Amino acid sequence: MSIKNPKAIVSILTGVLLLANQAAFAGQESGPIQLTSYAEVEVIKTDASGKQSIKRELAAEVVPGKDVIYTLSFENVGSNPGSDIVINNPIPGHTVYKPGTASGTDTRISFSIDGGQNFAPPEQLTVTEADGSTRVAKASEYTTIRWQYLKPLQPGDKSSVEFRVVLQ
Repeated sequence: MSIKNPKAIVSILTGVLLLANQAAFAGQESGPIQLTSYAEVEVIKTDASGKQSIKRELAAEVVPGKDVIYTLSFENVGSNPGSDIVINNPIPGHTVYKPGTASGTDTRISFSIDGGQNFAPPEQLTVTEADGSTRVAKASEYTTIRWQYLKPLQPGDKSSVEFRVVLQ
């Protein structure tokens, strides 16, 4: 992995490790869930006829200001349906969450601004200012994303969730 910003290497590597090691699953008693995570960037590719298209590649070089796409794939490798699957993922250091990019089929998505202690939809996250007034939290203040998978994951089935950040 070649990274132009020395701080960025910490961010990308930490982000992938956090995805792999700190994503939390509830309901594993229903069946083992296997997690795979990776970081990608979008690149413009030109084919032989000169037509350009945007493709995703594993993050090999990341510069400040560039988007990084984190994907967590999960699969039920057991013989029973997996239920109550919850994935909590910290926003990697030296990055800022890109608003509106967290996605996942059949999931309820919420965010935390306190390191994963409390979660809510974006419009319900509030910050209390020094003068006592409150305001809706900015995406740059999000610390953790939570996906709640809303249906049982059948044996052999896979799904994924993802989000984008901008490298600072």
